[in-house]
This record gives sequence, C-alpha cells and structure tokens, in this order.
Amino acid sequence: MGQLLTRAIERLSSISFEDTEDSSLESSSHVLIKEYLRRVNQLLNEMDASIDQYPLFSFAKILGKAIDEKVYRACSKLDTLGKPYVKVICYGYLEVSELADQGVGEAIQYIDLYEPMIKLFEQGESFTIRQGEMVVGDSAYPLKYWRHLNISVQDISDIE
Repeated sequence: MGQLLTRAIERLSSISFEDTEDSSLESSSHVLIKEYLRRVNQLLNEMDASIDQYPLFSFAKILGKAIDEKVYRACSKLDTLGKPYVKVICYGYLEVSELADQGVGEAIQYIDLYEPMIKLFEQGESFTIRQGEMVVGDSAYPLKYWRHLNISVQDISDIE
C-alpha cells in the first residue's frame, strides 16, 4: 500500500459519519461544496469525459483504470456506511490516491480533487441527494445545471 493511499485511509477512518442533530451549516461548507463542483467540472472538461447528472463518479473508470478490490476494503469503516453518495466520494478518494501511488499522471494531477468533500466530512457535515438536489444541512444545491456553472476558485486552504 502506497503512502497516499495509507494517508487517505487514515483520514477516512478518523471521520465520524454519524448523523448529527445540528442542521445549521457552517459558511465554510458552502465554499467547500462550490470548490468541489468547480474541480469536478475542470476534470471532466479537461478529460473530455461525461458522467451521469450528479457530481459522483468513479475516478478510475473515467481514466479507464482498474482498481484492486482490496483498495475498497482497506477502510473497513466504509463497509458499514449507510450513505451511498458519501461512500461514492470516499471510494473515489481511495481510487485517486491508489492511482497516484502507482504513478498515474492524471491521478497525480488531480490528487486533490476530493479534498473539499473530505474536509466537509471532517467538519462533521454530510449530504444526500433528494429530488435532484444535493442537500447539506438546511441548504440544497440544484444539480440540474451544475455542469454549466462558472465557479471561481475557492480558497479552502485555511478550512480545517
């Protein structure tokens, strides 16, 4: 197991994915979500790739790469995670980390693709998708036209 994958597993293992009663959303959460959508748009545009309507996908599949099943099982916490959309993000994070450890150029270039969402989870936030919207706390982000948004770079460097 490579250094990047090991670090990804450690980060995911330290996240509490339990639902909280507090539905208030930190202002940094909006910044993280916007930055994630911007990064996914950039990746898809540069790779000339298309996905289903939601910004959830297998990074490895976009590159046409296979990932050993043991990578998905390396973080046992994800086995019991009952949030399928969050799980897709976490698996994508493991995929990009594994591929970067293997020296795959596109993975190295996009190693920080999932950073905004991992930071969101580390803050104790989560999301679901309901009726075509990404729902985070009391806020909803319409996903019908997210691919057409022109989002400027969001500074997430100081968000812990």
